[in-house]
Amino acid sequence: MTIARDPVLSLRTDNARPVGPARIEPPVTWRRTKALTRAAAVTAACLLAAVAFGRVDLVLIAAPFAIGTVLLLQQRPTRVPHARLAPLEGTADDLTCAEGATAAARVVVANPDAAAVTTLVTAAADPWIELHTGKGDFAERIAPASGRDLVVAGTARRWGEHHLGPVHVRSIACGGLLETTVQRLPGATVWVLPVPDWFESAESLPFADGVTGVHRSRRGGDSGELAEVRRYQPGDRLRRIDWRTSMRTQELYVNATLSERDTDVTLILDLQVEAGVSGGVDGAASIADLTVRAAGAVASHYALQGDRTSCVEFGARGRRMRPGAGRRHAAATLRWLASVEVPPDPIPPSPELLRRQLAGQRSLNVVFTPLLTDRSIALVASLARAGRPVLCVDTLPPHVSPPRRTHWTPYAERLWRLSRDNTVMELRDLGVAVEPWRGSASLDTVLAELNRRRYR
Repeated sequence: MTIARDPVLSLRTDNARPVGPARIEPPVTWRRTKALTRAAAVTAACLLAAVAFGRVDLVLIAAPFAIGTVLLLQQRPTRVPHARLAPLEGTADDLTCAEGATAAARVVVANPDAAAVTTLVTAAADPWIELHTGKGDFAERIAPASGRDLVVAGTARRWGEHHLGPVHVRSIACGGLLETTVQRLPGATVWVLPVPDWFESAESLPFADGVTGVHRSRRGGDSGELAEVRRYQPGDRLRRIDWRTSMRTQELYVNATLSERDTDVTLILDLQVEAGVSGGVDGAASIADLTVRAAGAVASHYALQGDRTSCVEFGARGRRMRPGAGRRHAAATLRWLASVEVPPDPIPPSPELLRRQLAGQRSLNVVFTPLLTDRSIALVASLARAGRPVLCVDTLPPHVSPPRRTHWTPYAERLWRLSRDNTVMELRDLGVAVEPWRGSASLDTVLAELNRRRYR
């Protein structure tokens, strides 16, 4: 996939490829149509036959063709219309939409001549964009010395980088006697953002050591989380005095609370293999679909509540998304996830190298993996042995199964699933929380277990 412009705001691209020579389009000119050729041929043939055979009736037959052609060619245009592709008004320079939404672009056609023309537009698109006009064929009449905006739109059915185009524009004038050569517009790149699954978690994250946030830490501070009731010390605020305990003991006691801070969340996306057939936003999900949508849901949830989230690809490209928080960072993360791809023949990544590049020991590492390769299992196990908090999200769709080749295929699949269940049990014995993705509140149980281990 060639990324001409970085999809993640101001981030630098790390998968740039050499750009080939640009295609030079021939100039657009007026030319005669087959209708003009037939009219001229019929007129000439009738006149020649009338002279050769002395038939006056052939002249009367040729007269309507000649008179009609001359009258139509009196408003013959001299300049060709100009067409260009532009985004819709009120949108950004690049084309961006979400899954299931409409990806649209404007074809601006300007007619500088004094004769009216009819413009025919034929658009094409990637298979994941369903054009609203079938194959994108429609016509529009443009008045003299004016212009029109023609909208080419389609429904984006899957996340990723797609192409809307090319768009072929052809104009007709003089009642169909003249037409322009086809003007080919190269089209535009459409970034379709993944629609993340609905995810909401009420559990706090371990190792909350930031400045301020919503997670309970082990440090004292101003919050509503009660830690203990202790004796008054110089410097304690008067509003922290527990008057009931003080009246009962005849000494001043205050309520000590735990501070609420933010934390770091690192999302690791296992993009080594792809299995299953993607059905788009309304169909079945493949491993890449489930991984991207689950990661988008988790990243959006924690980034919007103030936690610093970052993304790392565990695959051939090894891209990284810088940590950040807030609504702007959540939108940038979705743009980053839209450029995810699984190469057909990937280079095996190194688990040890990725583990060394991760953040500090107090960052929560959420690994989205189908657990289909030894390198993925080795990465999760090495993170757990290093003492890092690890949450493994199983992204293997339940409906994915190997194709049936022989009558032994169901038995082989059953043995493989038993072996995979044993692998999951071994990871849990190492202290790794393995949980399949089920949408909202699907990770609350394992997060609560991580908190119990943290504060035990």
